[in-house]
Amino acid sequence: MGCYHCGLEIPPDALIVDEERKFCCSGCLGAWRVIRGMGLEDYYQRRDGGILGTRPGETDRQALEPFDDPDYQSRLVSEVEGGREVCLLLDGIHCAACVWLNEQMLRRLPGVSEVWINFATHRARVRWNPEQLRLSEIIGTVRGIGYRAEPYDPALGEQNRARRDRELLSRMGVAGFGAANVMFIAIALYAGYFQGMDAEAKNFFHWVSLVLATPVILYSGGVFVRGAWNGLRLGHLNMDLPIALGAWVTYGYSVVVTVTGSGEVYFDSVTMFLFVLLTGRFLESIARGKAAGSMERLLNLEPRHALVLRDGEPVSVPVREVRVGERVLVKPGERVPVDGLIESGMTSVDESMLTGESLPVTRGPGEIMIGGTLNLEGGVVLIVERVGAETALARILRLVETAQAERPPIQGVADRVAARFVGMVLVLAAATLGFWLWRDPSRALENSVAVLIITCPCALGLGAPAAMLVAMGTAARMGILLKSGETIERLERVTQVVMDKTGVLTLGTPRVERLVPVSGVDERTLLTLAATVERHSEHPVGRAIFREFQSRGWGQVGDAQAARNVPGLGMEAWVDGRLTRVGRSGFVLEGGDPKQDASRPPEDRDHAATWSACGQDGVLLGWIGLGDTLKPKAQEVVAALRAMGLPVTVLSGDRRAVVDQVARLTGVERAESDLLPEDKERIIADLQRGGAVTAMVGDGVNDAPALARADVALVVANATDLAVASADVILLNRDLETVTRAFALARRTLGTIRQNYGFSLFYNLLAIPLAMSGLVSPIVAAISMPLSSLVVVGNALRLRHPPEPTTSHTLTVKEKDA
Repeated sequence: MGCYHCGLEIPPDALIVDEERKFCCSGCLGAWRVIRGMGLEDYYQRRDGGILGTRPGETDRQALEPFDDPDYQSRLVSEVEGGREVCLLLDGIHCAACVWLNEQMLRRLPGVSEVWINFATHRARVRWNPEQLRLSEIIGTVRGIGYRAEPYDPALGEQNRARRDRELLSRMGVAGFGAANVMFIAIALYAGYFQGMDAEAKNFFHWVSLVLATPVILYSGGVFVRGAWNGLRLGHLNMDLPIALGAWVTYGYSVVVTVTGSGEVYFDSVTMFLFVLLTGRFLESIARGKAAGSMERLLNLEPRHALVLRDGEPVSVPVREVRVGERVLVKPGERVPVDGLIESGMTSVDESMLTGESLPVTRGPGEIMIGGTLNLEGGVVLIVERVGAETALARILRLVETAQAERPPIQGVADRVAARFVGMVLVLAAATLGFWLWRDPSRALENSVAVLIITCPCALGLGAPAAMLVAMGTAARMGILLKSGETIERLERVTQVVMDKTGVLTLGTPRVERLVPVSGVDERTLLTLAATVERHSEHPVGRAIFREFQSRGWGQVGDAQAARNVPGLGMEAWVDGRLTRVGRSGFVLEGGDPKQDASRPPEDRDHAATWSACGQDGVLLGWIGLGDTLKPKAQEVVAALRAMGLPVTVLSGDRRAVVDQVARLTGVERAESDLLPEDKERIIADLQRGGAVTAMVGDGVNDAPALARADVALVVANATDLAVASADVILLNRDLETVTRAFALARRTLGTIRQNYGFSLFYNLLAIPLAMSGLVSPIVAAISMPLSSLVVVGNALRLRHPPEPTTSHTLTVKEKDA
């Protein structure tokens, strides 16, 4: 049995009140005490039974008050600029009109600043000012219009979905049983229609059909009636109205025929199309669950408990109770519960679900481990740096959910059409009824009901949300975070790609390429002395020199005394009683023979390397040449972008020789060097004035002005660098291939949305005239309507497969570290 309040797994150190009431943490225990203190002992039974919130009244208003408890909100409510934000799970949403109604009601509340509702996931994100409005009032407003709402808890999300599916399955079962038996009777009635049947037997079959159809219309069809009534009493028409109207008009007409004993009944049509509609909703719910699968997998990455070291002993503690600065033990095979700095231990980590990188990465003391990643080999002790909503995983989820909830501009027209669709359907059904009453009264009811049922804005309303939902999940799996739905549209319109060089096309990590000792000095002596001085350096060049020494396996470096960094010049230290320096030639040769040749070595023919001198007591010992490596697949990525019709420009602050060499090796068409940040911004502005829609790919540090100016800003970052204000797209995977995948995914997503809209338009333009002309029966209409939604969702699910990668290739280039 799980926690009495939230349902999570009970840890070994659970807080136990009695045999039934066990709590995973003090927050849940506190929430239970608040509820008990209000005298609402039946709250949990009513909640678990699905009763809470279905009958507005004084008791329900009291039962909502625990949502305002600080302990409860600390788990599920985020503090944001200008107030608070909560994610609500909405039950009872069946069409785009339902989404519109909930949004309008919430936006009317004083203090609510923003509302996003995702039709595909049934989740609402609400931002409000707590000084003007309470969370309980927000939830009460939604429940007051007939929809069930509660704060979305990832741990309970699957449970709630399963409950909704069970309810749908139950209604579908009753409808299926009634429809099957009524259809058997209908076969007899049809046979009697052609071969003759005694009036008494026919009337008996009518009454039996009435008895079988009544539970179907009351129970199975009740969900449509409730939805229609909730909309009507608020002055809004939703898609449940034509369904309920069609079902009850047909049922009522059949009851009149049964009572009067004259005419034909349509109980078979009523039960069958209710069964088909509920089956469609059930399949649609399963499809939506699959569409949200990527998001749910990210949610499931976060462990529920952590082993916190207290008095030297590991204690299992719920993750939400872990505090910054505590020490956490992560065993092999476990997921990392928080963001933390490794204090001790070495291991390899699987970061694929966050970055898309398939190969494990090695992590050791002083390095960051990201919450949600999988520890593969060794046990490590972390010092907690970020917990809860501040972890990288939580911020990633927040970005993805916000992007899923926000509507892209292309969806605006569809939403406006869907909001007015029901009124048009009712007018067309009335026109059909009037026409057929004049033409052939015996077919008037059947044809008007077919119009009511077959027309549906659901496919139109799902066209963009379903595609966006799947696309965001696919992007997250590839290590691509899209900050909004509008970003996908702008990515698809890009005509010019601009890239920074260092850290984007190149790895941005210097490495030793050449050792050029002077006469009488060998390479080992030169590199050993330089590594001894640079051993404790924090400069990228110093670290590269020390790494090179370690990689050659030449033993241990010497003993350096009084090592110090001289900013802008280099490092110096006393080695074996001699002043040894590494850095600029003037600094290294200071105090030595002024006639020494301090020019660069002849090996530097193209001036495309960074050279550090090394010397002792002012005497030059040799030169160390450093370069950078192009990222794997850099040439292929540039070629792939050009094949997509996207020319590439490189903007860099590095020297002309280095930038030109990168351009040659990658096939870039235009390369600009020796640029300041404001120069990059100016060049992008010039491109835009020329009509180009620009995308800037940078590292988010020196490229801020250019990123802000570009139409789309893509930032190459690791998972701890998410707070990049100028970024529209964050590439967690430093593999350059994700750039092409981002553009390819954007094009596929917009293409899928346009296909969905085209199909929805074609379906309604074809179905409505057919139904009005009497060529479609109510049963066929009931099959067609949910199928249209399933086609749209199925088309969107194709986006789950990421774009094909480019082929792998590695190139090398020497450069000055920009």
